[in-house]
Amino acid sequence: MAGVCPSCGRTLEGSGVRRLCPDCYVERYGVARIPEAVRFVYCRDCGAYRYQGGWNEGLESVEGTLREYLHMVLTVRMKPTEAVEEAWVESIELMQAFDGPGVYTALVTVAGRAGGQSLVERKIITVEASQALCPRCTARSTGRGFEAEVKVRSTAGSLGRDVKTGIARVLRRSRSIAGFVVKVDENREGLDIYLTDQTAARILAGKLRSEFSAEVKESYKLVGRQPSGRRKGRLTISVRIPEYRPGELISVEGRPHLYLGRSGRGLVTIDLDTGRERVVDTSRTGVLAGVKRYEPGARLRRMMLLSSSGDSMVFLDVDKGMQEVVDAPRGSVRSFVESMEPGRVYEVFIHGGRIYVLRETG
Repeated sequence: MAGVCPSCGRTLEGSGVRRLCPDCYVERYGVARIPEAVRFVYCRDCGAYRYQGGWNEGLESVEGTLREYLHMVLTVRMKPTEAVEEAWVESIELMQAFDGPGVYTALVTVAGRAGGQSLVERKIITVEASQALCPRCTARSTGRGFEAEVKVRSTAGSLGRDVKTGIARVLRRSRSIAGFVVKVDENREGLDIYLTDQTAARILAGKLRSEFSAEVKESYKLVGRQPSGRRKGRLTISVRIPEYRPGELISVEGRPHLYLGRSGRGLVTIDLDTGRERVVDTSRTGVLAGVKRYEPGARLRRMMLLSSSGDSMVFLDVDKGMQEVVDAPRGSVRSFVESMEPGRVYEVFIHGGRIYVLRETG
């Protein structure tokens, strides 16, 4: 014979929960005990929130961050009542729209399981929300407190517009970096990027090395001690970006190369001594120091294409007053322009029995 709940007289399923029906058990004992009041501190600038002495990245909205924070805090501090085998936060509903610091009430639905039966309890809690500045935003607003500096420079003496745009894109797309940037100073030499986290600085340097075939060097300087007594250091990372235009002549370890572009491994060039394509690995320390602009001297000339038929190409040397004709086998001419037409003048480089057509001079 099925038992009945002594409190409400309802027929029990099995032996009930502590001989009570689920509703009466919840009314008398509850599903779980949770805090009646919770404090929520968030950064007024970036929306990060404080938890267990540290700061954590928030969601897109502060209200969304608050819901996530309450769910986490209440789950951690929840204490199920004696008969409940398992309990969890089912939902959280703010009783008024979130509009900044203040005191709010939230309806929390707590669910659980006991003796194979489901339990549900609704509780009202108070939430005190307040603002502060997280360490990152404090450092950003004061310009101090950074732990790393990434100094970006160019082989051209100053950074080109395309490179600056590319660096801004790297900073914007990587949230793991952007959140640690204190400030970016632009000067005649390049960019100085200050960050509050050394790991983020190394990630940034790695992305710039991959994006621009840059050379990266690190140095470390002690600047004091932390409150804990540990020594505090500042990391400086030098990022040197090779800036050349495709078709430009460069010197690699003293030998002429034709620059074609960048790859993830380094600079793509043609070694003009061998005529073969190669990749100059700029990730190796010191390699970029051996890369310079090449001074071609008399071997860089302007020539007009007279004809291109059969196995030969005929040029007229413009720099010699149109007095010298150069008849070259087609296989010895390598062109880096979209098309070559008779009557047009091109800048060419003559080396090792080959003619490299670099660009049209107009």
